This record gives sequence, C-alpha cells and structure tokens, in this order.
Amino acid sequence: MAQSRSEITAFACGAAVSAALGLFLLSHLDSSLISSKKMQSRKRGDEDPQPTTNDGAQANNDDNSNPKIIPKLSEEFRLEQLSRNVLFFGEDGMRKIRGSTVVVVGLGGVGSHAAHLLARSGVEKLILMDFDQVTLSSTNRHATATLRDVGTPKVAAVKKFLADCVPNCEVIVINEMFNTEAAAGVLDAHGKIDFVVDAIDDIPTKAQLVKACIDRKIPFLSSMGAACKADPTRMHIGDLRSAVRDALATKLRWHLKKLKVSIDDPLIRILYSSEKVVAELAPLTEEQKKDPKAFGTVENMRIRVLPVVGTMPAIMGMAISSFVLCELGQKPFHPTAAERLGKQVRHRMHQHIKNRETELKEQIENGTAPKGAVHGVEVDSDDVEYLMAELWRNRCLISGDRLGTSLELIKWDVTKKATLSNLVLMSAKGLKEFKKGKAGLKPEVVEMIERRLSLAKEVEGKDVFTPT
Repeated sequence: MAQSRSEITAFACGAAVSAALGLFLLSHLDSSLISSKKMQSRKRGDEDPQPTTNDGAQANNDDNSNPKIIPKLSEEFRLEQLSRNVLFFGEDGMRKIRGSTVVVVGLGGVGSHAAHLLARSGVEKLILMDFDQVTLSSTNRHATATLRDVGTPKVAAVKKFLADCVPNCEVIVINEMFNTEAAAGVLDAHGKIDFVVDAIDDIPTKAQLVKACIDRKIPFLSSMGAACKADPTRMHIGDLRSAVRDALATKLRWHLKKLKVSIDDPLIRILYSSEKVVAELAPLTEEQKKDPKAFGTVENMRIRVLPVVGTMPAIMGMAISSFVLCELGQKPFHPTAAERLGKQVRHRMHQHIKNRETELKEQIENGTAPKGAVHGVEVDSDDVEYLMAELWRNRCLISGDRLGTSLELIKWDVTKKATLSNLVLMSAKGLKEFKKGKAGLKPEVVEMIERRLSLAKEVEGKDVFTPT
C-alpha cells in the first residue's frame, strides 16, 4: 500500500509539474506576443492595432478569425519540445536533423504527412512545392488541411499549420508545378539540400525530379502508388527493381529509360506497396469520354478518380519521414524488400521471348512469316515480373491454368513488337487454342484479354491514367 501511495504521489507531482510548465509556456508565448504587438503599435503610432493573419491580411473580430501568430520558441523550450527525439538520435544526431534542409515536392496525402512529421521531429528548414489547391475530396487524407483551406494552395495550408505547432521551422513555399525549368529554383537556390521527398503523383513529372536529383547527387526517396490499396503491412522501401505489384513503379522505369537514367543508380530509393490492387478507378463520365484531355488539372495529367483509403497515404508519408530522419540523424535502418519472382524464372521467360522474336526475324527474312509480321523486344526481365504477377496474376485467361504449369508470354498481335501491351500469359493448352489467333477464342475471353492489355498500355504511358 505504501508503495502504491508513493507511486500515486510521484505521478501527481509529475502531472503538476507538466501542467505548470505548460501554463508557464503559454504565459510566456502570450506575453511575448503582447509585447511584440505593443512594440509594433508604438512604432506605427497606432492606439488599437487590428490583429493580422499569417498572410499579413487583416483578420475579422469573430470566431472565424485566424489565431494569434506564435513566436519562435526559446532554445530552452525548443529542446523540451524535441526532448524525446534527442533521446533517440542523441545530441549530435539531433543537431544534424535541425540543421538540415529538406525539399518536399507534392503536398497531397503522402507529401503533407511527410512534411508535417519532418517539421515536428526537428527539421528546421523545409521547402514545399506543389501547384495544386486543397479540394473537398482531398481533406479525407491531407495531414493539415481543414474545410477553411478548401480552394487555397496546399503549400499554404501546410505552412499555416506548421506555424502554429513548430514556429521555429522555416517554411519556404513554391506554389508551382515541378518541371525541368523549375528544378534550379527549387534545388539550387536555397543553399545545400540534404534530402528530397518525391510525393508527385504524375509519372513524367516524377521522372524529371528523379533525374534532377541524380544529376545533382541529392539523396531522395520517391513514393509510389497509395491508391486502390489498404494493407499497411505490405509497405517496403527498396530500389526500382525490387518493386513488385506496383504499376506506378513499372511506369516510372519506362520513363527513366527514356530520359537515359539508369534504374540501377544507387541514389534511387522508393517506397511502395506489394499489395495487389483491391479497387478499380472510377469510370469516365459520358461527358469526359468525349474529350478526356479537357478535364485534367493540367495537360497530360490523369483525370480518372482514384479510390483512396486516407490511412494509406498517411502511413506512406510517415514511413518516408521516418526514413529521412534516420538518414539525416545518422541512425539509418536497412529496409526489407518484398519477395520477388525468382531471378531465374524472370530470366528464362525473357530469354524465351527473345528466342521467339529471333525465329520470327528469320521467318520474315526467308518469306515464311505471317503477313505483316514485325519482330523486336521492348521488355526486360523486370517487365516480365510485372506481366506475370500484376497484369496476368500468374494465370492463363484462355485455359484457366495457373503458375505451376508451363506458362509463356506470347505476342497477341504478330504485326507489333513484343511490348508490355502485346504480351499475353498462356499455358500450353491456351497456346494450342490460340494457334488460329483471336478467331479461335471465345469472344468473352478476347474481351477480357484486351481489357488487361489496355491496362498495360496505360503503364507504357499511352493513356491519361496514372495509378497513384
């Protein structure tokens, strides 16, 4: 009983000290704010200055007015705010984190959570870039945006929030879309950049940022698709080759190859989910079908609505911030990549595709090939994994045979090269039925196959859909 009483007494004393410190801190902040305002008032000669918002505009004197601007914390209070982080990273590690400059490009569901936790955890200079505005539908997953922020820039919503919880963090906002021309203004104009968070949901733009970081040798981490998925236990950090069941990663590989960027560059690290897609995109409306490009936020960006469980981008953003903090604080961890299709299987399947195309080339040269036949291989062994596991799900749609039987990737249209959108997984039984071409298959089977191939076309960048 004596021990219980002493524990209760200790707990009560601790709570009282915390409460007193909190009241003292609030009093300190309020008095600092009042003194600051009085000083400004005297300088201007005003007798009754009107409160201002964080943007410098005059505030209303009602419940809808913005809260007071909170001044920077003294070093004593700042260290108290970061005390748990100091215990984890140590004083030297925390000093490095506080002295770092981090760029976050894309302030949607993933980027806003990453920026939020980086600032709360001690990063004292953030450069935030996003061209978009807060929408009503985006408030289901955005880290800081409220209904009052709808219609305002996402970067402004994040900056306003951070000013209230971490006033010591310098936040530079750039309300523009990232592109090659804008790269210098983001990555070169603010001193040394220690880390870049890529939370862009448009693949061509994402590829440009990856290239810009590699060219400048700036460490970065790119987020892949958070939409259409829900399992938080399938998150992985790895390289582009390790990404499985992520169409966005597959598409990024294609775009980087076009930019002549090696996907094996050691700087490339990504966060992805190995979960199979469990929901589909919303279909286009009849009006959108008439002119899809007219409905995009900007030209060439996706317009189809993506199903998103708000928890997934939040988890991805927090995972990114954890990785970045551990890198900056010199306490790195070593992520475990997802299990992949065996290297030998991928290599064998890819080699078989090349062998068949070599035979077709010989047939074309000696005049025995089917009419209009074209040879050529435009896939690699990593694409083979996407085709088997993600697109065809290890199953022949013609025969129903699954992995465990002999399966091959066969060209659907002999008048085209072997590409992602022209290779179909078939068993020996399925291939036998396909000997006569599409005419030898049931119409519903042809429809299913061509629907899957259209998804591969989108991955190749031949459509407006981007799975983020």
